[in-house]
Amino acid sequence: MKTLVCFGDSITSKEKSKDGSLRLTSRLRQELTEWVVMNAGIPAETTRAALVRLQDDVLRHHPDFVTILFGANDSSDHRLIPLKEYEKNLTYMVNKIGADKVILISPAPVFEDQQKARTNNRMKQYAQTVKKVAKHEGTSYIPLFETLVEKNIQKYVIDDGLHFNKYGYEELSELVIRKIKTLTAITFPKKQLSP
Repeated sequence: MKTLVCFGDSITSKEKSKDGSLRLTSRLRQELTEWVVMNAGIPAETTRAALVRLQDDVLRHHPDFVTILFGANDSSDHRLIPLKEYEKNLTYMVNKIGADKVILISPAPVFEDQQKARTNNRMKQYAQTVKKVAKHEGTSYIPLFETLVEKNIQKYVIDDGLHFNKYGYEELSELVIRKIKTLTAITFPKKQLSP
């Protein structure tokens, strides 16, 4: 069986929301039935803190793929990891895991009316940094920020303006599944056409 580790902060952590709706990894398991899907999300975490647990929570599982989704805390007023360090931390993760195994996901926009510690102007800078690292390191990239900024973000988040509701998780898991199917399509055996 193939292994997928989802590495991130509170957007990644937990299997279910308070209302009982499925979050990222539990949704992925429903689709990727032949895979082991592991949740390595820790609430309130930054890329700086994540480096400390990279070995234990990701590398020791020898994953086939790893999604990396950080930025909501790196870009917050109360933690604020400088962009250059954020870039360096992501690059380090990619190099340790292996560029061909990593799926970098840009942080999502926020609903600013309800979110006081983050702005979309700043989130965009962090999202652009993720895209830059993906391009430079040759990894897969999911444009979560770009996808959701075009939509009414309020529909996708709970009342803190940041964390996803079921619609946010539907969108995120769909993007991840689509990317994994694209990346693994070449390994699926082709059906022989009968003459």
